[in-house]
Amino acid sequence: MFKKYSLKLVRPQCHPSRLRVNAIVELDVDIREIFPYLNAELGNCFYHPEAPFLRFAQGGKVFTLHPSHFTINGLEDEEQAHRMVEFIRKLLEDTWARRREIVPSFRRGTELKVLDVYKLLPRTNCGNCGEKNCMAFAAGLIKQEFTLADCTPLQEPAQDAAREKLTRLLQDAGYPV
Repeated sequence: MFKKYSLKLVRPQCHPSRLRVNAIVELDVDIREIFPYLNAELGNCFYHPEAPFLRFAQGGKVFTLHPSHFTINGLEDEEQAHRMVEFIRKLLEDTWARRREIVPSFRRGTELKVLDVYKLLPRTNCGNCGEKNCMAFAAGLIKQEFTLADCTPLQEPAQDAAREKLTRLLQDAGYPV
């Protein structure tokens, strides 16, 4: 799919002291044709055909693909960035090779908002999940760093209705639950 790329690591502007970095990967080709096939295959995407871009989370990383570049959020270092670029390269090559077997999907999907997830959490800020507060847990849930089971207060019988709504919200957005 793409042969060459250039990699630039950046610290998130909103959290410059964080140890995690983001990557901007410039490509030598236009990859927009594969977006509907990836959207069909991955399922948990936010696809915007008019922009165009495709965003998905996997393994605690958020990937946003644009026609001539993509970004990766939540990386440890440059070595991990190169491994994730190779993951994307393989994903693109495998999907493109099988495109005749895939029915392309132009479904836009539902982009989860941290606040929408947060509103359905118990909001105890107990820290049992390892985060300082429920807002951070909600962000981690969207990035697939956590599962619903990681929130112990959410497992209480009194939270059954909220847990069911949250499960539906995640499923509707294509997240594995």
